[in-house]
Amino acid sequence: MFSNFNLKKMITINNTDNGKKILTKKGDVIKLQLPENPTTGYFWKINAHDHKHLNLTKNENKISTKAVGAGGLKTFYFKVMNEGISELQIALGNPWENDTVETFNVTIESKNKG
Repeated sequence: MFSNFNLKKMITINNTDNGKKILTKKGDVIKLQLPENPTTGYFWKINAHDHKHLNLTKNENKISTKAVGAGGLKTFYFKVMNEGISELQIALGNPWENDTVETFNVTIESKNKG
């Protein structure tokens, strides 16, 4: 009867959410998926987020095919730790040349209660 009592929601966002405000609750997990092709030398990197509000729990790369040079998805998982508002800023760039070719920014707003 109470099996889902403490179950929190997973909120999936992607590049179509760039510039938007994402509404969450404390305990939710944000799954951010962005297209990435590491064979080009360009990677998604987190530039800014409030560590007290959002805790990066995992990040992973999934290649779409086994073909050489194939792209895929970069996925970041953030747990919403506290209520509040913070900016999540991520950039696609070449780390050794400090070159940014694309940015992704969202505002995360969370409340303890619904």
